Amino acid sequence: MDDKERSAGNFDTQLAYIKERIESLKAAAAAKGPQVLDHYAGDLQRLLEKYETARYKLTLLRKGSGDALSELRGGFENALTDVKTAVTKAWNKF
Repeated sequence: MDDKERSAGNFDTQLAYIKERIESLKAAAAAKGPQVLDHYAGDLQRLLEKYETARYKLTLLRKGSGDALSELRGGFENALTDVKTAVTKAWNKF
């Protein structure tokens, strides 16, 4: 397994954890009632969009090679940081 595959596996693990946190937020909001879920629906949707962006960038990273690889990796890492920050802020608000 090369470094690219190892990194992608690590990134998969991080994305799975983030997806789990988003689903936990959604479940916690739903448990507090439909009004709370409706109130946070937009925030939850934005979190899912950020997650999907990071997942897409990981797909690009897997397909990349050569010189583009470091640029793609940077793009993915920025997207991952963005979604992590958003999830943490959402947990703190909730």
